[in-house]
Amino acid sequence: MTLMVSVSGVRGIVGDSLNPRVMGAWADAFASVLPDGPIVVGRDSRTTGEGLAAGVTSHLLALGRDVFDVGIVPTPTVQFAVEVWKAGGGIILSASHNPGEWNALKFVDHDGSFLSPERFGELRAAHEKDEPRFVGASDFGGVRHRHDEALDRHAEAILAPVDVDAVRSAKLRVALECGHGAGGTLLPRIAASLGVDLVTRHEEPNGQLLANPEPTTPTLTRIASEVGEGFAFLAMTDPDADRCGFAIPGTEFIGEEWTLPLVVSHRLSRDPGDVVTNLSTSTRLDVAIQRHDVSLFRTPVGEAHVVAGIRKHDAKIGGEGNGGVIDPEVHLGRDAAVAFASLCEAEAVQPGGLRAMAESFPSRIMLKDKVAVSENEVSSLSILEGELGPADDRQDGLRWQFEDGFVHVRASNTEPIVRIVVEAGDTDSAEDRMARAQAAFRA
Repeated sequence: MTLMVSVSGVRGIVGDSLNPRVMGAWADAFASVLPDGPIVVGRDSRTTGEGLAAGVTSHLLALGRDVFDVGIVPTPTVQFAVEVWKAGGGIILSASHNPGEWNALKFVDHDGSFLSPERFGELRAAHEKDEPRFVGASDFGGVRHRHDEALDRHAEAILAPVDVDAVRSAKLRVALECGHGAGGTLLPRIAASLGVDLVTRHEEPNGQLLANPEPTTPTLTRIASEVGEGFAFLAMTDPDADRCGFAIPGTEFIGEEWTLPLVVSHRLSRDPGDVVTNLSTSTRLDVAIQRHDVSLFRTPVGEAHVVAGIRKHDAKIGGEGNGGVIDPEVHLGRDAAVAFASLCEAEAVQPGGLRAMAESFPSRIMLKDKVAVSENEVSSLSILEGELGPADDRQDGLRWQFEDGFVHVRASNTEPIVRIVVEAGDTDSAEDRMARAQAAFRA
């Protein structure tokens, strides 16, 4: 069984641990912990999404809840819609970066952000009670389809803080890899409004996801070589378009970990303020905030944790190193379209554009690995502390901080694995740190 239940949602392989019965039970519980009001239902482009969304919708209607169906849209569009339409909450069917055989339920609270850890605890308790209150025929809910309206309102909010005239004057040429995901429904609209000459790949949201749909450095490197040079930059979205990978073809500036430092550097140059990110994000972000005399706060991995940190510290901007940018001016959620618009603006107005900005950062080499969960997980972490010394941070697994990077080892919220992330100033040091971490899991 592969069902993953965490603050990131309920995720599994369709037909294995995830099926209409499982999803219906979670939808029933979710409706019970929400305030009154319609529930927004949206999905990414996975081929299982339409059928599973229909099942979830039928449960909500039978509970007497109205449904605003926005169809295939980015995850952040659903979050934004919940907030601006003052809905009771939202459900997103998307397994994000997982392969096509996976799907998931992501739960949006009435304020437009994912359930906080505390609110997710309430949902778990309701699910365990398993007491749905279905209504009679006269009280059934109804469905209203609001696809285009949701995208139009979201695009308007994204563009509001952007210097559209400056971007239009720059006449940018940009490449975009949509991977047949939900990003193809929104990012080309943003580009058109900004006057960007956009060359898109796999724009149609038909669910035929790439073999590796995650905007990681290896995938971006391959795509950058395929699109060639002559672009200001290349952007890539994951299937539900809450993350945006970045590359400048023909350079070493390639990888999802570049997006947030570049966007944050640009934003702080015009409006300084504190920043929140997670424990696995590149220390390039530490360099960026030091230049502007502001504070950086780190949280456990997961959008809900970062959003909670942004609220707690009243941060100007935040996000995760996987390409997820969170701009409170738009809404409190990771948003690939927000990242894309900010990158376009930075290219247009910053001296030397994005290339000069990237060149100003010190060298950082990041390596990532996955280890299957096993019975010796706890002992492995103990071995790691014997090898690397007491951990500096225990909020989420174990993290060791170094002058030029870090080591972070934690259990995944979305897959039955342990993630190892290391960073250093050079390749040899990064490989050494990774080897030492991996050795603990072989002991």
